[in-house]
Amino acid sequence: MSLFKKFTDFAPNKLFISIVFGALAGVVYAMLLPIFTYSLPVEGIGLSIVSDDVKRIWFFDVSRYSFAFLFFMSCLSILVLKTVSQIILVQVGMDMTTQQRVDIYNRIIKAPISSLDNVGSAKLMATITTDVSRVVQGAKTFPDLVISSVSLIFILGYLFYLNTTVFVYATLAIIFGSISYVLPMYIGSLYFKKGRNNIDRLHVAIRSLLYGTKELKMNHDKQKYFFDKFLLKHEYEVLNNDKKGSVIITSAINYGDLISFLVIGFVAFVFISYNPITNERLSAVIMALLFIASPVSKLLNALPQISMANISLKAINDIFDNLPEEQASQEIISLKSWDTLKLRNLEYSYGSSVDRFALGPIDLDIHKNEITFIVGGNGSGKSTLSKVISLHYPYEKGSISFGSNEVNDENLNSCRQFISAIFTDFYLFDTLLGNYSDDQLKKFEGYLNQLGLGDKVSIKDKVFSTISLSDGQKKRLALAVTFLENRELYIFDEWAADQDPHFKELFYTQILPAIKNEGKAIIVISHDDRYFDIADRVVTMEEGKIKSISTKTKSTMQTDESLCTLTVEA
Repeated sequence: MSLFKKFTDFAPNKLFISIVFGALAGVVYAMLLPIFTYSLPVEGIGLSIVSDDVKRIWFFDVSRYSFAFLFFMSCLSILVLKTVSQIILVQVGMDMTTQQRVDIYNRIIKAPISSLDNVGSAKLMATITTDVSRVVQGAKTFPDLVISSVSLIFILGYLFYLNTTVFVYATLAIIFGSISYVLPMYIGSLYFKKGRNNIDRLHVAIRSLLYGTKELKMNHDKQKYFFDKFLLKHEYEVLNNDKKGSVIITSAINYGDLISFLVIGFVAFVFISYNPITNERLSAVIMALLFIASPVSKLLNALPQISMANISLKAINDIFDNLPEEQASQEIISLKSWDTLKLRNLEYSYGSSVDRFALGPIDLDIHKNEITFIVGGNGSGKSTLSKVISLHYPYEKGSISFGSNEVNDENLNSCRQFISAIFTDFYLFDTLLGNYSDDQLKKFEGYLNQLGLGDKVSIKDKVFSTISLSDGQKKRLALAVTFLENRELYIFDEWAADQDPHFKELFYTQILPAIKNEGKAIIVISHDDRYFDIADRVVTMEEGKIKSISTKTKSTMQTDESLCTLTVEA
């Protein structure tokens, strides 16, 4: 999609009005030229002012009043028309900037998590903060382009009327100058494009600096290597490419500014030696060429911004291409109650053909009023399975059903409303999102006290006083939020890994049983084998498949619970 089409699709009527006003401004600008030439007749070889039409305006004697009035009204018209044209487009640009970002926000929230992981947060941030603004800046040149184009056409038409030979020379000179101008502009844009590509890498490095400061401070060699080979390398690559692009484009712009003056010099010093022309016509021709200088310069100077805008527009389009929307209804519908979450022949895979990881086929039931542990070594597929169960990763084969509600495109988002999850890479918002009553907020404060956060975090107007907490404290705060959400399925991915012994014990022996007694289904991904006896079932995974399921049963002859192991065929 071109830059112009982007704007025409967004606000066609306003853009049309802006172009019309800009075109009218260009016409009036071009009309200033004959006003000048006819108001200043030439006598002999010099200009003389004829004073037979003089009026006193305030403190000034104004010669040729009718032309002066026409000139003043033309200038006023240009001011009004050009201002209106630019204001309309500036406002459209602002609206489009916001809408473009909103579109990206919506695409992010509707995209599969796997696609977001592939694109990366650094590239998304660069697009939102840099590319959108560059596109709008490029589009803001449209009024000047219209005004300058129309002015140039009319001035060239007037030049044709004055002297066809000069018109041909001027037109050829402008064409040659434009072609010779575009070549360095293209080379400069290539450097800007390289610089834009490095911005994504720079954002990754900056993110690493912000989140890895503690590690870098403890190891000087690591710090130096990171700065030299990553952070400063990308920083200076952006700088050097932008510098080279700027040098080439600045030189091209200055060359473009001189095109009209070179034509004037050719006419004044060379053309008159071979072509007879009256002083009156020569003055009018030179005046016309002077008027051409401004629109030609503006047209050529707009090219760098348009070039940068097109580069950024391509980056934005790439984001949308790489973030397909989930084919799921956004409407939340009422679903039937359920007691068992059923996974049947479930398969999911990711990665390239070289390092591809395959999950499944998985057959598993998760029951309410039960605690299910999913265990296994690193890379066994535990976390991947949890994100498939939470409906973040789209499974490729098989089915997931909440009771009689089989997950499909119509109810995917509705089924997600059954689930609360705290993953290892969870994000803690600084605000309690949602509409909660005062009673619920008081209950939330009670959760904070029970989780040892009452003296560290308070809440006012649903905003936490701080989230600058340790990893364990952040997880406890996230846990309090999930209590408030009161969902039917809880997924905890290594929640206890960052807790001290007291809160780890509290989580396994009190919190999980309390959630279970509320009639919830619970999935816990854990390495804490000393607490496996808390589980009603322990699912062991290996290489993306279920290796075994240990189920807790009660004998009718005794109250003690024992574990019996069921091995599942891979």
